[in-house]
Amino acid sequence: MENKIPVPDVEQSAQRLTLSAALNRIHVIVIFTAIGLAGFLLTLLALIALRSHAESNLQLTARAIGYTTEAALVFNDPAAARDSLEFIARRGDFAQAKILTPAGVIFTEWLRPVNSNWDKLGKIIGHVAFPEPVTIPVVHSGSVIGTVWLAGNGSSLIGFLLETVLSLLGCLVLTALVALYFSRRMQKGIVDALGHITHVTHEVSANRSFNLRVPSAPIAELHTLSQDFNSLLTELEAWENHIRNENVSLTKKALHDGLTGLHNRAFFIDTLNQCFNPMRPALSLALLFIDVDNFKEINDSLGHAAGDRVLMVIGERLAKTLRKGDVLARLGGDEFAILLEPMISTAEAVAFAERIVDIMKTPVILLNNKTLDVSLSIGIALSPSQANSTKEILEKADEAMYRSKKISGSCWHVSTGMPLSAAMKD
Repeated sequence: MENKIPVPDVEQSAQRLTLSAALNRIHVIVIFTAIGLAGFLLTLLALIALRSHAESNLQLTARAIGYTTEAALVFNDPAAARDSLEFIARRGDFAQAKILTPAGVIFTEWLRPVNSNWDKLGKIIGHVAFPEPVTIPVVHSGSVIGTVWLAGNGSSLIGFLLETVLSLLGCLVLTALVALYFSRRMQKGIVDALGHITHVTHEVSANRSFNLRVPSAPIAELHTLSQDFNSLLTELEAWENHIRNENVSLTKKALHDGLTGLHNRAFFIDTLNQCFNPMRPALSLALLFIDVDNFKEINDSLGHAAGDRVLMVIGERLAKTLRKGDVLARLGGDEFAILLEPMISTAEAVAFAERIVDIMKTPVILLNNKTLDVSLSIGIALSPSQANSTKEILEKADEAMYRSKKISGSCWHVSTGMPLSAAMKD
């Protein structure tokens, strides 16, 4: 069954809320829910308290009417009683007032005029708030001479209620703003701390920036998380450096000879292949194949340590002859190769070989301070005059080098087989 790599949904990612937006939404919902509930309960309590207060006022107003109309009842003067009702109505708040005789007959009454929608609304609210009228008996000399009947008015109740609601709303809005301010301050500490961790994580993932560190956080748990994350980054940075150093070391070992430190055969062949790449313009170059004469006898008679010393000295001396851009490599055993690029003529290649012959005239000093004369056999092949591929130029240079091996002492041959110097002793 084929395993499918999950592809991230870019559209869903774009629609996801940020942590700051999610916390803002939660805070707003919590704050407005709490404040709305508190506002509703406070308004309800205010209504209950206001109704109780208004009912007490009606009771006091009814008693005041009873005191002022007592004389009118005693002397049977309805006009005086009505004047007293109108006087008190200017300062009181009730919708309708009646003075009844002990038999229940209306002695006099007063009705608040309805001149506007506000008055109509006040009347409706009065009926709702005070469904039962207030009745107070009027007593004279221990006998009930009448009854005060009073119906409540809702106009002042509405006004007071509006003032209460507006004041309460203002306080609630101010409370909400203060709560939002402090919640966002608290939220900022959380979001900033997590934002630092997110930023560093992204930089490490995208750019391998293991040197970054997360700053301390004001919240204990986030501070611990930041410190642990920094410890992890330190370990990752050390591991990354170790891997990098290992890669450099492995690359060097893969492309360099362990004894002489020169380039090895793999690197040299790859360099030659690049020179003969058909996608690149043709180059003029020369290849020198170099072999140590009688190297087996040196190993057998003096030991491998002496042989290694000879190879190291030869590598150091050959490196001193190089120009900028030339490539020197140990191909293996006692074989060396030099790639000269660009090489204009055969004479220039021959002059380079002559310099190698000259530097080998100085004896090699071994580890026991003994000296040893070492000679080299050199084969020269040129491109494009003698070869047009890596294989061909290697074969030409190898063939020329074996021709030089037949002659004692340091010498060189060009792949044409023609001796070009007095150093050739046929």
